[in-house]
Amino acid sequence: MKKVAIAVGAVLLAFFVFKSCEENPEKSAKSIVKDFIENIRDGEGREAVKLLYPPFRDALVQDVKLPLQLTEMKPSEVLACLLSSMGENIKKIKVLDASRIDDKHAEVIVKVVDKEGVEKIFTFIVIKDEKRWRIASISGIK
Repeated sequence: MKKVAIAVGAVLLAFFVFKSCEENPEKSAKSIVKDFIENIRDGEGREAVKLLYPPFRDALVQDVKLPLQLTEMKPSEVLACLLSSMGENIKKIKVLDASRIDDKHAEVIVKVVDKEGVEKIFTFIVIKDEKRWRIASISGIK
């Protein structure tokens, strides 16, 4: 009887350890968005670009209207510079909400306050690729 109780206890312990290690999409999405904005604010545009989902990053690069031949930089490096310069004006970041869309997608709503006191609210759609969460879309809310 004692061996059965120990075995049941070990199975329950393994179950709860496994359950606690399960990834929570809402927490992961909040974390990646917060890291992204903090990297921008700290002038770490290259680190911020790494957090973007590759198709979204490529679409943003296409929107950059600089003559890249003159800059001698990769398009993603130009994007990193733009993000770094945008971050100089960020004063405060607050995650308002994070919700799961499904197991591989989540939505995060963030309020950003600039140094002039202007509040802007953004929606981030975060997607999980093979191993990690990445930002797949950013849009402003009016």
